[in-house]
Amino acid sequence: MSDRMGVISPEGLQLREIAGASRHLDTLAGKTIGEVYNNHFKGELMFQTYRRLLKERFPGVTVIPFDRFPTVYVGGDPASQKKTAREIAALAKEWEVDAIITGNGG
Repeated sequence: MSDRMGVISPEGLQLREIAGASRHLDTLAGKTIGEVYNNHFKGELMFQTYRRLLKERFPGVTVIPFDRFPTVYVGGDPASQKKTAREIAALAKEWEVDAIITGNGG
């Protein structure tokens, strides 16, 4: 009998190499942040709180609220999820968004 234990990460296994990930921002001061909502867990209240906290902490931050972006519904079919993701990416590019807050618990 072995005294060794195996550990399985709750994050799952990385199935493919991550490509094209953006670098982390050094600060959110002066940046434009977009909110993307998945229609779960009181997003209307939570995003309002996030906005307030971001503006208190980071001078010049601009937040584009979730109601200006398409809602990402959890459990949708892959084709519609990809379509929505493309729409969000296009809007983020158009509005020169530096970072996006996605989801909201669930």
